[in-house]
Amino acid sequence: MLPNYDNSHYLGILALALVIVGNAAGNVLLKLGASNQAAYGLFHFVAWQTIAGVACFGSAIFFYAFALKQFDLHTAQIVVSVQYVVVILLANQLLGEHIGHMQWFGIALIAAGLYFCSR
Repeated sequence: MLPNYDNSHYLGILALALVIVGNAAGNVLLKLGASNQAAYGLFHFVAWQTIAGVACFGSAIFFYAFALKQFDLHTAQIVVSVQYVVVILLANQLLGEHIGHMQWFGIALIAAGLYFCSR
């Protein structure tokens, strides 16, 4: 039988998911902004992707603050650590970055660490 949680618990879970999405999107957008040679954006100096990436990180901070009202810090940090794997996979799929054997081994270690830390 599932525990009886109130809506704020489920909103906390959603907030943690949005932290992961925000941080992963922020990383990808910052990479795209850094790679943009024609930096069209703020004063023709900063690419729009960089600005969007910073906004993603900023929104993730607010979602994380909300999630911390619902969960212990160590629990929230374990869940949010999934972002490292998500960023690697997004870099592969969206940016064409290669994932080598050692990186896959590292991903497996991260997954194992998350599993054991969540017990």
